Amino acid sequence: KGRALDAMSDQIEALRRRANPEDGALLGQLAAARSELANLKLKGPGQTPRTRFESETARLEAEVERLEASVSSRSAEFNAQSRPVTLERVQAALPTDAALVDIVSYKPFDAKARSEVERFGAARYVAYVLGPRGDPRFVELGEAGPIDANVEKLRAALRSAGGGGADEIARVKQTARVLDEQLMRPVRGLLGATRRIFLAPDGALNLIPFAALVDERGRYLVEDYTITYLTSGRDLLRLQLAGESRQPPLVFADPLFDTRQPPAGSSSRGADDARRSADMTGMRFTPLPGTAGEAKTLGSILNVTPLTQAQATETELKKVASPRVLHIATHGFFLPDQQQESAKGARGLVLSGARTSAPFVENPLLRSGLALAGANAGGTGGEDGILTALEAAGLNLWGTKLVVLSACETGLGKVSNGDGVYGLRRALVLAGSESQVMSLWQVSDEATRDLMVAYYKRLQAGEGRTEALRQVQLEMLRGQGHRASGSQRGLGVEGAGATTARSHPYFWAAFIQSGDWRSMGSVAGKK
Repeated sequence: KGRALDAMSDQIEALRRRANPEDGALLGQLAAARSELANLKLKGPGQTPRTRFESETARLEAEVERLEASVSSRSAEFNAQSRPVTLERVQAALPTDAALVDIVSYKPFDAKARSEVERFGAARYVAYVLGPRGDPRFVELGEAGPIDANVEKLRAALRSAGGGGADEIARVKQTARVLDEQLMRPVRGLLGATRRIFLAPDGALNLIPFAALVDERGRYLVEDYTITYLTSGRDLLRLQLAGESRQPPLVFADPLFDTRQPPAGSSSRGADDARRSADMTGMRFTPLPGTAGEAKTLGSILNVTPLTQAQATETELKKVASPRVLHIATHGFFLPDQQQESAKGARGLVLSGARTSAPFVENPLLRSGLALAGANAGGTGGEDGILTALEAAGLNLWGTKLVVLSACETGLGKVSNGDGVYGLRRALVLAGSESQVMSLWQVSDEATRDLMVAYYKRLQAGEGRTEALRQVQLEMLRGQGHRASGSQRGLGVEGAGATTARSHPYFWAAFIQSGDWRSMGSVAGKK
């Protein structure tokens, strides 16, 4: 399935590069069909008879498949002329001081087994390391079960900053050290002196920031390594075919989710607990105070007027045509694997007063997305105000140098071994963007604002996309220039003027950078 999505991405990029009216119309039809399917799935049947709902769903799914087949057919000439993906080509695309680390999950096969059930053993991880020269090398990392269990332990520790004191940081580092011993210490034996890594994780390993792992000397990996994430080594070849941006940077921020007050009994978050997330069950999207200031500052850095409040709509976002930078600061969501609705209520997409809980959603690209203007009121301009990953995959981002999702859990999605992580991270690659910055857990609103401003200032100064983020993270780790107010819930000491350094990895490790690592030159629009 992952290879099929890679192929579809190549085919869509091929049509966008040709940019003739007929191809553009076909891509528009595909985007519209995907959007209609996403809206239908998330809203559920409501008062519509189940048989009619299922029939309409089947019709739209068939239409999407038909249009995707047309895209494949029209790009057949491009595919025939494309050079095959080879080890030599991937090596040639690597910087001379870097290595590709590809971690793969597999099940060992026993040809002598007596039954089908016994032929495949428990899942395991293996890491392949490829440098600019020489043969690839590999190392077994062990069974996936124990490693995945430690992944979840680390994620739980990273998601909760607690008091942020030394004892808590020590506990987080201890958990990170255990996972590093399983994953990266064996790999370091193959890396030698190499400090720049292109990392393509698999399975549950997509859900952790490797920069927050701790080596045998007690140092976070971010202190010694520059890590750029890829969906696969093939991304290095795709990044050699850079497109031209056709629009100046675009900033969407601080959407007006609803002009009404939340109904009595509904859950909402206030400014003191402003995290860029939304647990959809029984929750309305509430304002994020930090995004307004973030948008104003970034607008000045990028020399653009941000789209905020009622202007930050799904309709406007779908109009983008290869902006140089696309920055979106809003609520993000990720729905884990779901079960069919029960009488007790399933975990689903619920917007109080606007819609009922979502039905079973099996498409992984429908499980993550972004909230935009009107999301609490059923949307605006014919859209529902929720941009799913399925719809994001249809955006025209060929030529877009950087997409930043300044929200929570935007890097997540369904984990499928061999296929990477589906969700917004995957969708933006399919849409053609060169690089992406997004988060792996709920993040502090104020800390995110400060991180993003510092990141863009470094980009504007000419730093590479990966290194700029790393340097900001190192500043936060060292307590330089970023202070958190004591009014934030669960952080620091309550009281006027109290501050705490954001050295806990909860603050600095949430965001990861994937795709193109190089400098963009100027990120600002022209006056």
